[in-house]
Amino acid sequence: MSQPLYLEVYQRLRDEIHAGTYRVGDRMPAEAELTKQLGISAITLKRAMDLLRTDGYITRRPRLGTVVVSETATTAAGAVNGPAPLIGCVLTDFDDTFGTRVLTGLLDASGTDANLVVKRSVGNRDAEDDLVRALVADGVQGLVLEPSSSQYVPPAVLELITQSFPVAIVDRVFDGVPVSSVCSDNVTAGRQAAEVLFAAGYDHVGLVSAASTVSTVQDRLDGVVDAHATRHVPFDPAHQFRQVRSTVPGSGVAPDDDIAELEKFLDANPGLTGLVATEYKIAVLLGEAAQRAGRSVPDDLGIVCFDHPDAFYDPARYRFTHIRQDEARMGREAVGLVLAQIRDAGEVTKVTLPTELVPGSSTR
Repeated sequence: MSQPLYLEVYQRLRDEIHAGTYRVGDRMPAEAELTKQLGISAITLKRAMDLLRTDGYITRRPRLGTVVVSETATTAAGAVNGPAPLIGCVLTDFDDTFGTRVLTGLLDASGTDANLVVKRSVGNRDAEDDLVRALVADGVQGLVLEPSSSQYVPPAVLELITQSFPVAIVDRVFDGVPVSSVCSDNVTAGRQAAEVLFAAGYDHVGLVSAASTVSTVQDRLDGVVDAHATRHVPFDPAHQFRQVRSTVPGSGVAPDDDIAELEKFLDANPGLTGLVATEYKIAVLLGEAAQRAGRSVPDDLGIVCFDHPDAFYDPARYRFTHIRQDEARMGREAVGLVLAQIRDAGEVTKVTLPTELVPGSSTR
């Protein structure tokens, strides 16, 4: 099992002190320089530096910055004052297409630094609020939340934020709300997905998403629109379908109902040649709808989706061209954001993670 990123950074900096790269009396590089040099977030660096300070390697001095004060640990490595904090986590849902690896990151980051209690809301707002209140009543000292909506903040969470209770939002953004969050750069990813379709010769690109009010969907649409603007081509609003319901947790809608609606959408837009699907499951529905509409993927219709289940070894398995999010890091960073607030109440940090394009069989 891989260890949290902040521990890797701590060990690297500690080893550089041992090796004399940074000697006693030397000033450590500025935070901006170190984060760029190591390719990490500010919160990850802060956690690593906190450990170095706890172990007696460095100290913070007025007007000088962070200075090395010892080449060896002067306290027990990783010493913790009191028991590890209890962190509550409420996820909308999770499976192998998205979420399982976020959970892996959450658990990896907890390690010996925290104890994690995980609950699932299945997209129910009332259940989400009740779960948060129950976790706080049970004594959690911090909260990681994947909200069911970006337009509705659970009342229990708003109350916690006003009290400077440690909260981190994962895979969503609450605009105008002073709360820490970690999510992918969905605008850039949406733009990249559309650009891949354009580059492969799919001249008319649209977007298909669930009937959802989460910020990730809007950001991905904004990216697709940006890609059109870059090519000086107007985005046609008729080329978006945002009413897929069967993939929404707890909806109870049958996939065949969505496939029928997607087939109508394709029939109504015969000139549409490329589609960005905001989820893997939506891409699967699109593939079936295209077949029923007499359109071949990737010859007549190119599809790029977000996320994709892993397969250890299955050469025959169909793989969509997709955007891969760093889900495990998303989970690790979320725990780090909460632990940072437990140490320093009121600290608000927004973390945006890069994504990766993975070629597949659904584009030329």
